[in-house]
Amino acid sequence: MNGMKQWGLVRMVSGALLAAGLVACSSTGSMGTAVSAFDQLGGMSSVNKLASGLVNSSLKDPRLSGLTAGRTVDAAASTTKVSDQLCAILGGGCKAPLNNDQLSAAASKLSPDQTKALSDNFGSTLNSLTSNPAVRDTVTKAIGSKLGGLAGLL
Repeated sequence: MNGMKQWGLVRMVSGALLAAGLVACSSTGSMGTAVSAFDQLGGMSSVNKLASGLVNSSLKDPRLSGLTAGRTVDAAASTTKVSDQLCAILGGGCKAPLNNDQLSAAASKLSPDQTKALSDNFGSTLNSLTSNPAVRDTVTKAIGSKLGGLAGLL
């Protein structure tokens, strides 16, 4: 094979490998490993923003007032707990304040209207953090049925 043909073949193969690598990077890291929902969202800074937005909107939501009736809620402390819980669920390596049984128990105490309110607040806050539908879907699926349990941290 002459030099020009070899160079053309090298460029074509390099282009194909680069394109394949770019596609793979959308859901995997540079070493081919899966990227956690935590990392896809943007790490701890984004998780903290998600927790803060969720706590603040939930504390203001009249549909959730029954969860905090007769109690004074420390929004900053609740935000820290929700942030740690989200970080753990999303694969960020944080220690979760509640285990799966505790999350399930807290979720089971919510009315359908409260569950919807929490979901609405979560979705609204998540949408404000990322416009990427794939990231929103990944984070929402990772949280899944555990979302209702976060009410136990308010």
